[in-house]
This record gives sequence, structure tokens and C-alpha cells, in this order.
Amino acid sequence: MTATPVPPPVPLNPPDLRQAHEKQVRQFRIGRLAAVGVLGVFGLLLGLVVWAGTGGASGLALGVLVLVGFLLLLAVPMAISAAKEGKHEGPAGKGPSAFGQVVTSAPPDQVWNAVYAALAAEKFGPPRVTDPQTVVSTRSLSMASWGETVTVRIQSGHDGRGLVTAWSRPAYPLQWLDYGRNRRYANAVLTAIPGASPVA
Repeated sequence: MTATPVPPPVPLNPPDLRQAHEKQVRQFRIGRLAAVGVLGVFGLLLGLVVWAGTGGASGLALGVLVLVGFLLLLAVPMAISAAKEGKHEGPAGKGPSAFGQVVTSAPPDQVWNAVYAALAAEKFGPPRVTDPQTVVSTRSLSMASWGETVTVRIQSGHDGRGLVTAWSRPAYPLQWLDYGRNRRYANAVLTAIPGASPVA
């Protein structure tokens, strides 16, 4: 006789996904500021070297062009990322750490089936159950990304409806430039929930 697997118990204090998301947002903000600062300082120093080496007004103009060129190395990808992110409307907010919630009256089995189907459609691996309310699924490393992680939690709301939380973020904690991928993945899960209404 084979033993039936026992699901993990519900933790007394499950991790607060919103709090973890906000912590991740702060890390990405610091990473972005550091990247812009480092590139800006490097561009400024290189511009000064070019100006000193060339001299005169033409050297100054060339130095400014070098500085602007270095700043564009980040500005252009950031603008492309923001434009792509804007195409993925839905309950999840913007940013590489995308967090959103919906409520639904659909039965839990139907909601979980929708979650699993949405994750599979976005080519995430088999979800790993961390507790009866929460699953975590990941996408592998690719040419465009270090990979992504999605956490989905389904809880009973105060009004009897189910509260579904989806949180998608890069697997690499400093990958703050994601071209809208994580907002897309979180919204793919949330919009797949039958009868879902966004939580403000």
C-alpha cells in the first residue's frame, strides 16, 4: 500500500507577498540609480579626458557627445522597456516586480486550474506547492533573461470570495530592466481567473 502524500501545513504566519514585493521594488530602485550613476560618472570622466586631449570648443563638444552617448546606453533600453511594459495592461502594477490581486466567486479547483493553465501557457515550469494556499513557478534562463519567478496565493476573503495574488519578478535580484515580462506574466495569471475583479 502506497502512502498518500500529505500537503504541507498552512504556515501560522505565511510570508506577506505585498511586503516582499515592496522590498524587491526598493532593491530595483537602488540598482537602477546605481547603474545610472556609475554610467553617468564614467561617461563624464571619459568626456573630460576627450576634452582635455582634444582641447578647445571642438574638444568640449566631443566630450559632451561622449557623455550623452553613455547616458543613452541606459536611456534607450529603459524607454523600450517602459513602452513594452505599457502594452501589458491588467491588475498587476508596472515594474520588474509586478504585483496584483483579484477577487473571484469561482470555486478553488476552477481557480487553481486556471492558474496552472496560465503558467503553462507562459512556459513556466511545474508549480511547486509551498503551502495549500501558495504555489511558486519559475521560467528558466534564456538569451533575454536570467529567468523569472511567479508566486500565486489563493485565500478566502472577508466577503466569502477568493482573493488571488500573483507576484512575478526576475530570478536575478538585480535585473531591474525586464522589458515588461513580469507584468505580462502576473497579468496572464490574474486575467485567466474566472469572474475576476481587480482589487484596488
